[in-house]
Amino acid sequence: MFSEENLMKKWESEFEKGSSLSKCQKCGCMRGALEELSATLSSADNIESAGLMKKVESWLGKMESSLYT
Repeated sequence: MFSEENLMKKWESEFEKGSSLSKCQKCGCMRGALEELSATLSSADNIESAGLMKKVESWLGKMESSLYT
């Protein structure tokens, strides 16, 4: 069973891998997931959220025009 910390690490790993894949950079699903995560994190007020928000911004910066929605 995943602990909250392990689950967060798993999500970070998946977003990191996906943001480096060309097919994911063009995927509306990936962009949508990152935008939802960004919106959720923007309402949180803690150090962990701030660190993750920087990563989300970096991943969003790798996104290209969506081919798939």
